[in-house]
Amino acid sequence: MRALLILLLLAVLPARAAMDITRELEMPQHVVPGQPVRIAITFWTDSWFNPPPEWPDFKIENGSLMSTPLPNQLLSRQKNGISWSGIRLEKQVTAWDQGVLRLPAVEITLTSPNQPPVTVQLPELKKEVVWPKGVEQPDRFLPASNLTLSQKITQYHASKDTTLHAGDVVERIVTVKANGIVATQIPQLLYAIPGTETQRLTPVNTMLKSGRGEIEGAQREETLRYLPSQAGTITLPPIKLRWWDTANQQWQVAQLPGSTMPVAQARAAGSESALRGTTGQDKWQTVLVISAIAFLLLLIWFTRRLLMRCLKYLHHAWRRFWSPVQLPELTPTKRGER
Repeated sequence: MRALLILLLLAVLPARAAMDITRELEMPQHVVPGQPVRIAITFWTDSWFNPPPEWPDFKIENGSLMSTPLPNQLLSRQKNGISWSGIRLEKQVTAWDQGVLRLPAVEITLTSPNQPPVTVQLPELKKEVVWPKGVEQPDRFLPASNLTLSQKITQYHASKDTTLHAGDVVERIVTVKANGIVATQIPQLLYAIPGTETQRLTPVNTMLKSGRGEIEGAQREETLRYLPSQAGTITLPPIKLRWWDTANQQWQVAQLPGSTMPVAQARAAGSESALRGTTGQDKWQTVLVISAIAFLLLLIWFTRRLLMRCLKYLHHAWRRFWSPVQLPELTPTKRGER
């Protein structure tokens, strides 16, 4: 029994329940305002974590910590002949202006049940953030590792014709997809044009995620409806979006073509009862209705004899139901002869 206890003691002797923390910034050589960089905090132990690690509280100077964390990772390492297990927590931080992104030095105390507390000193981390050359409008500066621009133009008519009249609607939807940004960084792209009234819908912002659920960027869908008020032509201007390519460290320009559409006179009063999109669905609905009516007529023609028999049977049943029924007399007929 004593030998078994000694073996167990030797087996658990290397596991001293030591703990450690490392902190690092993952970033490219050049960082511009609005470009997110990654902060990684790794908790190390030579036994196990109880309770599990949580993101430590520390201040960030000249930067904002993104609220959505990236997925956690499990790591391992060898140090002084001892195997360590690690849990890596990651978040993003962004500097919104030129200066120094700084993570001050901080002391963090780790606690574990039945173990003395361990205090770890995290060193200071900093990175210089500089505007690239050629910045014209800092409030419209858009850094991204990749960006695509697309649009959809749809006409809505008050009648079934395909001619655009005054009083109809032209809808333009522009979609921006970019990696390495948040949706609020994408500037407004659609504006009113002369000769039209406009209706701006609320932009729709969504996050772009990878297959593992990591947030890679953002998508912004902007919609503007133009209402021509008089005959003539309306010209939707081309769109140019100048953005900074953080992957190649150079300026890029994303473009969308414009469109020119003639506008006819307004329709007569009362003809604008409903706006219809030029999708061609009404024509197919008319064809389907006509086909259904023709099929029903053919079915009636080929079953006309059976239908006539059914009608005659129903007519006889109806007459028989309503025909009078002779009842026997209720009083004796020879009552007075007594």
